[in-house]
Amino acid sequence: MKSIIAEEKCCYFHSDECGGILEKHHCIHGTGWRKKADKYGLTVWLCSKHHRDSKIGVHGQNTKADLHLKRVAQTAFEAKYSHVKWMNVFGKNYL
Repeated sequence: MKSIIAEEKCCYFHSDECGGILEKHHCIHGTGWRKKADKYGLTVWLCSKHHRDSKIGVHGQNTKADLHLKRVAQTAFEAKYSHVKWMNVFGKNYL
């Protein structure tokens, strides 16, 4: 499914200024969650630095950015569906 969070294919954190290689990030990630994130369009594009860098990447030490994207995903999902459905599908409230 197309992302319900961001329409453009550019790094979510700094738009087109990055110029780096873009990678698809599943805002709700981990074993079993990526498929659900794909199904509901809970993905954004990140440059490789914001995605995997050990200090600033969401899969590195930047837990604030990771939580931010989870909150953005939940907000977008609930706007389209509902909080009840979010809890039924993902079972965790990030807001």
